Amino acid sequence: MQSHNHNPADEQLIADAVAGNKASLEVLLKRYQDYVYNISLKLFVHPDDALDATQEVLIKVVTSLKTFAGRSKFSTWLYRIAVNHFLSSPARKLEQQFVKGFDLSTVPYEDEANKNYTEAEVEEVRILCSTAMLLCLSRDQRLIYIIGEVFGADHQTGAEIFDTTPGNYRVMLHRAKTDLLNYVSGRCGLIDPKNPCRCNKKAKAMIEKGYVNPDNLLFNKNHVHSIKTIIQQRKDEVTDDIHFRVTSLFRDSPLMVKEELNKIFDTIVK
Repeated sequence: MQSHNHNPADEQLIADAVAGNKASLEVLLKRYQDYVYNISLKLFVHPDDALDATQEVLIKVVTSLKTFAGRSKFSTWLYRIAVNHFLSSPARKLEQQFVKGFDLSTVPYEDEANKNYTEAEVEEVRILCSTAMLLCLSRDQRLIYIIGEVFGADHQTGAEIFDTTPGNYRVMLHRAKTDLLNYVSGRCGLIDPKNPCRCNKKAKAMIEKGYVNPDNLLFNKNHVHSIKTIIQQRKDEVTDDIHFRVTSLFRDSPLMVKEELNKIFDTIVK
């Protein structure tokens, strides 16, 4: 009786895809699309912009697949393509908006929590604010932080993705973490309880300014996991309480699994 491998290795899928097997190509891309999309979402803020960027990356992966020589893991090779594309990609709409004019400290908050806002709306504010706070970093710093700290890539893998040495990668990641910490420490009440800002107190201003639309929540829906539930805690994880709070804030954001991601194969896999 012929046996079927229901979980083929990347190498087998690549060989089959290069030989023209469309089903293998689709399995291969779907294996990594959610991670590429969520990296893109943290970088570009808006789900639609993240979806566009993800499709662009996957098209590059498909057109370059024959050049994969196996000198590194396929996942590392793919993420390197994604990083290079993200670094050279034009600024997306919300990225431009936040970088140019969005300052969390200028968004007013109510002295007392308004009970009229639902938990979903408050959670939308939290996710949007935490994503927007990353925009205090340069794009390359954001990518290093997202991949290294939020998604937990080890220093060797991070160095390979960013085409540098592990020592240089550690320095760049530490610099990004320090810059982010300096920005958020005096602002977010989730980072430091002494800070007055709270998500439920900021809901009114975020809704009035149009950053949050109660009728069309962009972030607090269509997700099945929190990032932190799929990442193993590294042995060398930072023990400083404030650093831990910063990392936890971003890892608590939902891992988005959008149905639209599956639809892009209509244009990529033909």
